[in-house]
Formats: sequence, structure tokens, C-alpha cells
Amino acid sequence: MGLIESRYECSRIDVLTDDDLLKIFSYLNLREKVLFRRVCRRWAQLLKDPSIWKCIDITVLYKRLADKYLWTGESLENQQRLKEREAAALNFLQTYAGYSTRYINLGELVNNEILFYLRESCPNLSCIKLTKLISKHPNIKLTLLPCNLKVICLRLVCFREVRDRNISKKLFWVRNSSRITPFAAEPFPYLQKLCLDGATISSDLCKQLIESKELDSLKLQSCVFPTSVRKDFETLTTRLRNVKVIDLAFCRFYTKSVFDVVLRSIAANFCHLESCGLHCFQPSIHVDLDEFLNFVSPTGSLKRLHLSGLQGITPGVLNKFMKRNQNIEILHLRFCNVVNDETLRSVVTNLLYLKELKLSGCKDITKNGFRQIANLSSLQVLDIAEMIVALEAILYVIRSLPCIRHVILSTNVYRVCTKVLRKELPKLLISIARLDYQEYLEHFKNSTL
Repeated sequence: MGLIESRYECSRIDVLTDDDLLKIFSYLNLREKVLFRRVCRRWAQLLKDPSIWKCIDITVLYKRLADKYLWTGESLENQQRLKEREAAALNFLQTYAGYSTRYINLGELVNNEILFYLRESCPNLSCIKLTKLISKHPNIKLTLLPCNLKVICLRLVCFREVRDRNISKKLFWVRNSSRITPFAAEPFPYLQKLCLDGATISSDLCKQLIESKELDSLKLQSCVFPTSVRKDFETLTTRLRNVKVIDLAFCRFYTKSVFDVVLRSIAANFCHLESCGLHCFQPSIHVDLDEFLNFVSPTGSLKRLHLSGLQGITPGVLNKFMKRNQNIEILHLRFCNVVNDETLRSVVTNLLYLKELKLSGCKDITKNGFRQIANLSSLQVLDIAEMIVALEAILYVIRSLPCIRHVILSTNVYRVCTKVLRKELPKLLISIARLDYQEYLEHFKNSTL
């Protein structure tokens, strides 16, 4: 009995020192830290220690509010609730955010007072994420962002998925583009990663980014490139030769000349690219991308390539590109009309280290051509939704891939494949393609600026 009592006494958490508890608290998420404050006074005092508040994600606390109210119109009641939550977020940051804070995700809960506090009280802040600035905070002053940031992620205009009760299909819409304003802020000399969603790329932004000599990741998804930005963007790419990640997904170009300048500048100056996203340009400019593929990544450093939705690529040029970039690990060619048996043969022959391949919507691939995928021994993720391929060929390929972990299928073959492969490959994740990609492309093709 005494032995049992001694074991019980040693297992009590009260005997742990403050340092031990702080180490345990450092592994908790934000919601758990807030709840643990209510346990006792000792824990409440320890949870004020700056060392455990390096990462703060405000969206965890107010996720329900964001999902329920921020998308449901702009009534006075919703605006009042948003202001109340912003005040609560500011109070929370004033209590816990400080010199040790390095990462903050504010979501929609941001105002000028919060940005001013972060600039003055968080000198070591290196990463910040903000959402829906234009739609919910049109008067936000981005010049208040701390200048020592290394990672900036700003989603200015967001795409939203909507279901119509009378229509079974999914519809996509974008907020009024007249509210898109040029993004410009103070220079960030230590900036390494910049992610903008829905901003108008201005000449001022290009000039300010020139000062960010450490910039290596530039993601400009859904951004607008006006005519006036051509020369400044070309100058920007000339100065920033260390960029390794470029993403122009769903970008909008006012004219074909702007489109040509942007692609030519990237191909000429970003020689060490590791990731390139060029899928779904808006408006759908069906131009010849052969010149870009001939000159981009001359050293073969590319590891990730997204060309989904693009047309006008010559199969021969794409094959030469793959021979030059045999280290590609992730390749997305969804709804790309250039993909056929010959293209797939080039993929299998040259990309021996390929781990992720997405071919949904590529309907020019025959059964015999599809069977070539079985030779990709390192493949882990395979997307073959909305393809005209026999069920037996699908099963043959999946069974032949030793490293396969995730397969994305269409609805008509999902149930059969799940029943057949559940016992053979219990660890295999089989999912349905939720997004009708072609409808998504058609939506952007018909939209106007």
C-alpha cells in the first residue's frame, strides 16, 4: 500500500518545477493555453511568461465568429461584433504578445491600433498573416506593419465557394474588383517571403521590394498586373536573382504585352527557381508558352511545377523541358490539353523522383498510356479525377505503385476502388475530387475586371 501511495505522490503535477511546467505549456495551442489559465493561480501566472507565446493564432479563438458573421453581409450588428472582437484581440495581444513573439495570425481581426502595438511592442516579430483587408478593413494602414518582418501573408480579396439550393453544382464568385486597391508599404529589408492574394501590383510595390535583397519566395496569387507595372517589374526581377519560389496562380494581366514582359523577366532572371506556379491565368490568355519553358530553370533546379489550366503549349517543348528538369517532385497538369500518351511517357522516363502527379481532366490519355504511371516507383500522390480511364487500369496502376499514399478519384469510381483496395492497402487514402475544376476555369474566363 505504501508503494502505491508513493507512486501516486510522484505522479502529481504539483511536484513539477516552474521550468518543467513552462516546457509542457510550450507545446499547447492557443485555445488550450487560454483554458489552462483557469486551473489555478500558479498556472495563470506561469502562462503569462513570454517564452511560451512565440506563436499566436487569434483565429483559433474566434473561428466561429469569422465563419458565421463575417461572410453574411455588412450590417451594423455584424460590424459592431467585429469591432468588439478586435478590441478583445488587442487586449489579448497587450497581455501576452511581446519581445519573444515571432509569429502572429490575426485573420480578419485587425485594425490600425493592433498593427501599431505590434510594431512598437514586438521587435522580434518575423511572420504575420492577415485576411480580407480590403473587404472588411478598407482604411487599414499597411505602413504600420513592422519593418523587420521576414514573412508577410496578406489575403486582400478572397474567393468564396457558394452552394445554390436550387442547383446541385458549385458556384464561385469573387468580390467586386473595383475595391481592389494597389498594395504599397514601407520597404522590408529583411523580407524573405511575400504572399499577396488579390492585390494590384503597383510600381511603388516593385520599387520597395527591390530593397528586400533576401527575398526568396514571391507568391502573387489572384493579383492584377496593370500596364504601368511592366518596367518596374522587369527591374525588380533583375535585382532579385535569388528568388526560388514564384506563384502567379489566377493572376490577371491587362494586356498581352504585360503578360509577355512578366514571363520573359522571370525566365531571364530567376535562374535558381525551385517552385513555379503558372496555373489559371486570368483572363484566359491562350498564348504560346514555349518561349518561357525554353528559358526558365536553365540549371534544372526546378522541383515543383504547376501548369494546370494552361493551353497552347507544344508537347515537344514540354518534353525537352522535362529532360532538362529531371529533379521535379511535384507536377500539376490538370485540364491541360497538351497532356497525352507521349507527354506521359516523357514524364515517366525523365521524372524519376516524382512524388505528386495531378492529371484530372486530361481526357486525351488512353488506357495503355495511363498504365505507364505504374513505373513511377517514388509516386505518393496521384490525382486522376475526371479522366476517361477504365477501372481495371486504375486498379493496376495503384497496385503497382509501392510508395502510393493518396489517390484522388471521380465519384463514379470512388466506391468501387475503396471496396477493392481497402483490404489490400489499408493505409491508402482515397478521396473524391470536390472541385469541378473546369467550371472554375469557365467562371474566370467569363469574369471581367
